[in-house]
Amino acid sequence: MRYLGFTLLALLMLSGCTANIGYQFADTLVEWRVKEYVDLNSEQEETLAKKVDELHLWHARTQIPKYREALFNLRQKVDNKTLEKSDIVEFEQTLLGFWQNLLDRIATETVLINQLSVRQKQQLVERIEEKQSENPILRQLERANEVESDLEDIIGDLTEQQDKLLRDWVANSPSIQEDWLNYRTMWLTEFETVLLTEPTDIGKLSALIKNPKQLRSEALQEKIEQSSDARNTFLWNMYVSLSEKQRKAAVAKADEYIDLLDGITEDFKD
Repeated sequence: MRYLGFTLLALLMLSGCTANIGYQFADTLVEWRVKEYVDLNSEQEETLAKKVDELHLWHARTQIPKYREALFNLRQKVDNKTLEKSDIVEFEQTLLGFWQNLLDRIATETVLINQLSVRQKQQLVERIEEKQSENPILRQLERANEVESDLEDIIGDLTEQQDKLLRDWVANSPSIQEDWLNYRTMWLTEFETVLLTEPTDIGKLSALIKNPKQLRSEALQEKIEQSSDARNTFLWNMYVSLSEKQRKAAVAKADEYIDLLDGITEDFKD
């Protein structure tokens, strides 16, 4: 999940005037993504389309309004200059809660898993392994530039002080790559074991989806907490450093996203 720049004012990884259109077609995009992992027959594709449509509608009607409320509350505090560091910490927990809501919902949709053949299940595991082959070291090197781009989209050009805050945060954040790779490998091994055991234990599979953190080592969990603390301190320091022009730009950007969320809610209402 990316909390950075967006934690100042937004919840969704959407941008530009086409975002609403993109959300309306999100179900189609999800179906395409699933098909990248496993080749489905026509009956399975129909099941997938039905379940994704249901998930899309559930998300639009139950989750988007919550995103809007959380973003509006944050926007008000930025606009009124009443934001505290504790608000940033709380917002991160809110985002994690939204993510958990999605995992919980996905974990209940096991119909398609039951329809997969052994070969399809093997294919699913193989392609997940392929997707996880991305070099985390390269991602770390790209991190600063990505965050800088996100921040500049929200508040405009960074000052020298803000740029230094960003570089220092990236350089001093605890490295979790090796621990994270070990965790992902452990999760995938467990996932493969459960998935390929016939019949598939749906309860165990759902637990892996809903609570993957159960497989994290203590060392990894400690580093994640340290990373969260460092990120929230960085975001607070960035907020304190905002000029009046930058603060107003952040509020204006928040208003854009609030309008976007309102549009999505209107499009998907009963």
